[in-house]
Amino acid sequence: MKYKWLKKGFVLAAAVCLTFAVTGCEKGGEVVDTVLEKTNLKEQDQTEQETEEETVPEVEVAKPEFTTNLSGSATYKKGEKAEPLKVEAKTSDSGKITYQWYSSQTNTNGGGTLIEGATESTYTPPTNKEGTMYYYVVATSTIEQSTNGVTSETAEIVVSADDAESQDQNSEEESKSEENTSDSTDQGSESENTKSENTKTEDTKAAQ
Repeated sequence: MKYKWLKKGFVLAAAVCLTFAVTGCEKGGEVVDTVLEKTNLKEQDQTEQETEEETVPEVEVAKPEFTTNLSGSATYKKGEKAEPLKVEAKTSDSGKITYQWYSSQTNTNGGGTLIEGATESTYTPPTNKEGTMYYYVVATSTIEQSTNGVTSETAEIVVSADDAESQDQNSEEESKSEENTSDSTDQGSESENTKSENTKTEDTKAAQ
């Protein structure tokens, strides 16, 4: 008589039952459970390994290069429209390049403040405040989940007071200067009058 077993567990159970014919099939069933448990753990480990192997590996990304970089310095009056700062970067592979601009109060292309929304290859610096600011940009190349980036040089932007404010400041300085001159003249006149009165008093005493 031939039997066709469909489940490997049943095959093992049958084989064990034949082996333990004297003691019965109950102990053989326990052995089967142990064997199946070890088999399931082994299959689970294989499945985890296969899952790890299916994870997308890190792709090597070429470092981009600037074909147009930042340099030099520009000066603007307060409120005057500034010329856009421009850069251009390229890569030797299929990476997609994106940009992020930063500002800094020191002439360095690191540790600056990220400028929200400044993600194009050009950036127009603001001129609403007087002072000196430095700008730089980071170009990043991306392929899938991998990235590689490069930082530009810096550009110096100087914002000075506008003509109206300069005239007001000059007027204030001239006014202060005139006031000081007037005070000095008044003090000189008072001193001369005092000396004249003292001279008259001395002459009167001498006549007496």
